[in-house]
Order: sequence, then C-alpha cells, then structure tokens
Amino acid sequence: MRIKGAGGCQDIRLYETDFQTAWQVIFDSLNDCGIEVKEKDEANHVIHGKKKNMYYDITLRDMGDGTVQMFFDQHKKYIEVYSFRNDTHTLDEFFKFYETRLQEMKAYIKCPYCGYRVRANTKFCPECGKQLNFNKDVIDNSDEAPGFFEAIFKRTDD
Repeated sequence: MRIKGAGGCQDIRLYETDFQTAWQVIFDSLNDCGIEVKEKDEANHVIHGKKKNMYYDITLRDMGDGTVQMFFDQHKKYIEVYSFRNDTHTLDEFFKFYETRLQEMKAYIKCPYCGYRVRANTKFCPECGKQLNFNKDVIDNSDEAPGFFEAIFKRTDD
C-alpha cells in the first residue's frame, strides 16, 4: 500500500522470507540506490538514511508466520504543506533492488562443504567439486506413479 503526499511517500509491503535475510538485504539495497545509512537501531529494526535532501526511515517487523512487513517512509526534513511534485524514483528503485536481491537469495545456496555460493539446482559445486544433494532433500517423488518412460525402461539393478 502506497500513500503519497506532503512531498514524501510511504509504502508498506509484505514479503515471504526469513527475518535475517530480509534485514540484510535492506542494507545491500540501500547501498545500491545511493541511500546513506545515518543510523540503525538493531533492537527495534529501524534504519534512518539520507540521499540529497530526502530522508528515509525503514522499519522491518517479523510477522511470525514466515513473512516480514517492511514500512518505508520517504520524506523531506520538514513536512511540506503544498507539494505538487511526488518524487518516488528512489523509493521505486529501492524496492526494485530489494525484490531482485530477495529472488537471488532464494535461487542461491551455500555449498555445505566449502561455503561457495551455488545455484539451488546445481548437482556439483564448481569450487570444490563435491556432489550436492539439495534437490534430493527437497523434492521427493517416490510416491508418484512412474511415468511413461520409467514404466517401459525399467532398470534392474539387482
């Protein structure tokens, strides 16, 4: 939900991700769009930043069900009573970076042997060469009926 007015803008969004990932991705995304972090409150998960003459307040809240809520407030130092220009470019840019980075985090995992970052569907780590079984643990189709080719070309490894 986005609310524009008085020379600023507020946006509230909900994301399906773990809290620590969401918190870390905020800092990367702020850096990507040129917002300087002026103050961060780790206990309350609040960040205050600045870019040119605009101020940014970001609050992250764990909803307890595998989702996080982000409140993003863009404003000037003082509230303007009349403002005919709603500049939401930086806000849009932030959310573009943030959502892209979240998708990248879901697509990559760390190799349990060497810690190298690999795509989630990789069978062998390109760094250490060890076989990875990530998909075997996640996808178990053993209770499904065999497909056409599996029924015809049965393997007999007795």
